[in-house]
Amino acid sequence: MDTVLDHKMVNVDGEKGTYALLLALEREVAIAVGRLGLFTFPSGYYIYVGSARGGLSRRVKRHLRGEKRLRWHIDYFVRSAEVVGVWYALGEEPLECLWCCAIREMPQGRILTPGFGSSDCHCSSHLVYFPSPPSFVLFQKGLGENGSQLKRATPSEFLG
Repeated sequence: MDTVLDHKMVNVDGEKGTYALLLALEREVAIAVGRLGLFTFPSGYYIYVGSARGGLSRRVKRHLRGEKRLRWHIDYFVRSAEVVGVWYALGEEPLECLWCCAIREMPQGRILTPGFGSSDCHCSSHLVYFPSPPSFVLFQKGLGENGSQLKRATPSEFLG
């Protein structure tokens, strides 16, 4: 995994944007993901992609909170996994579907949960599995010119 970080503290309160949560799952676990059903997730790394129309900081902080009402598919998953990184870009246009395409094209990326996080679009899933840590640099390159806006942070940099 790439280790150089772009920021000491992320301050994007009120800004719209697109984000990817990099999650680590220590051991295989079965998770009931709301109405989507029961899935067995192998240990490894996952990238979940979403957009934040009401504020990027607020959305990411919600995902990092332990106690919350289970609303989205990712809320069920994040109870068992650890968020180890956040990749994000500010902007009015939601780029989550473009990002999902780029992530699925990365080496070793696999869809294990069809429909996860993608009930409002035509993507097969907004959660992609990797057996080893995915590369920020490869993701950035896969986005082409859209990759120049991409930043990364640790969860603690979002919590401040």
